Amino acid sequence: MERFIITMLLTLAAAGACAQETWTLERCIAYATEHNLDIREKELEADIRKAEYRGGRFGHLPALTLGLAQDFNWGRSVDMQELVIVRNKLTKATGASLTAGMTIFEGFTRQYDCLAAGKAAERASYDLLAGRRQLSIDVTRAYLELMLAGQMQSHTRDSYASIMEQHRRTVKLVEAGSQPKSALHEMTAQVAAEKAAMVSSDCQVRTSTLSLKLLMNLPDSVEFNASAPLADKYTFDRPVLIPEPSDEVISRDPRLGSARSSVSEMEYRLNSALGAFFPKLSLAVGYGTFYSSSAGEQFKTQLDENRNPSLSLRLDIPVFNAMQNHSRMKRRRLELEAARTGAENVRTRIAGEISSLAIEAENGAQKYRSAEETLAAMKELLSVTEAKYDLGAASALDYIVARNNHSKAVADYLQAKWQYLFQLLLMEYYRP
Repeated sequence: MERFIITMLLTLAAAGACAQETWTLERCIAYATEHNLDIREKELEADIRKAEYRGGRFGHLPALTLGLAQDFNWGRSVDMQELVIVRNKLTKATGASLTAGMTIFEGFTRQYDCLAAGKAAERASYDLLAGRRQLSIDVTRAYLELMLAGQMQSHTRDSYASIMEQHRRTVKLVEAGSQPKSALHEMTAQVAAEKAAMVSSDCQVRTSTLSLKLLMNLPDSVEFNASAPLADKYTFDRPVLIPEPSDEVISRDPRLGSARSSVSEMEYRLNSALGAFFPKLSLAVGYGTFYSSSAGEQFKTQLDENRNPSLSLRLDIPVFNAMQNHSRMKRRRLELEAARTGAENVRTRIAGEISSLAIEAENGAQKYRSAEETLAAMKELLSVTEAKYDLGAASALDYIVARNNHSKAVADYLQAKWQYLFQLLLMEYYRP
């Protein structure tokens, strides 16, 4: 019994340790990449395209077929020896054949279809890489939003504890006559406002945690503790290194790789459709034999005498098929034009994203420094106003205004800090 209790305590302790395990950004991205259902769908799609390509590579090989037959006939039949009709007699027949057929020429349709399948597999692989990359960006954004919500929660809790202490001092100041009774009412209203802000920040933390868990496909029952020192790895006052939208940077984007693979695939599809206008030359080779009980000869003798080798060479020339080939050609040309336009659109969009990121990063750096300076000024003003308020030289309204300005400065500073950090992380994806 004692051993069982000790084992249970150790198990619970280990479970508690695992439950409190810290999740870093790198671990969140790795877990999401492995468990996200959208990524799983893209992985399956890539595997399907690869399987189709592997199967298409052997389409030019001959088709070999072995046929075996055993027939039983009742009723009227022909006696092959006497050449008379026999009634109600069981006749057995055995046959075997081996045939091989292949297409010698069909306008290189299969070759182009195989090449198109290879480009489709390549496109699916690029789509998978793009999906993983976008998931990493989404997880990073959600993770930083959680960091922001956590720091705002800590600020609102500290602020609430501070205003409660100030409320108690205000009661004493009112009793001593240093502040009017209206100051107590104003301070009570401020306590209620900051309590509401604290509750709102708690809700935001839960919402941000849930959003991140959904991206990671992490069960809600798993305890989640994010790693707060993420921002300590970055120096916010360093010069911003903005990547240029060069051909090298743009070409490394998997979205452009997918678009280019799609263009190549449509080119091969067009060539395959063109092959339907060419004649089709096919070859068939066969060898067979059979045995029939009505013949009266020995089984081996019949198999030897009934050997039937065959050779067939067939040429099919397309003449008219209700304009299906012309319609297919027109559709393939339009699909190729759409793929080329899509590739150019993707390239333009990627270049625009890099240029926009450059502007946002520069603005983010300036906004962060401005928010940092404003916070320092508001903190000093709040300290001076609080000292005046305690001495009765400032009103409760002056103190509340200074306090609210400080809280807004803290919120703006944290928002600018984590937004700027996200831009720094996002630029890592575009480094040459």
